[in-house]
Amino acid sequence: MKICIPVEENKGLESIVYNHFGSAPFFLICNLETDEITEINNGDLHHEHGMCQPLKAIGGEKVDAILVGGIGAGALMKLNAQGIKAYRGA
Repeated sequence: MKICIPVEENKGLESIVYNHFGSAPFFLICNLETDEITEINNGDLHHEHGMCQPLKAIGGEKVDAILVGGIGAGALMKLNAQGIKAYRGA
């Protein structure tokens, strides 16, 4: 399973979940099978409000779930349509 976590800075497992998916500077992709963590720059960081393209943001990386502090309804619907589940992280 691969989990995507939006973060402000990469501190590995000590990273803090960013408060909003679309405006996170980076995403950490955590592969739970291999214990690898990959950092991805947000490829959709400068989108207009309400126009987040979550799959573009994570660079097309295939993930099973995202752990977010907050996310807009449009981005959430687009992720869910691809079978990606969202979980709220504090």
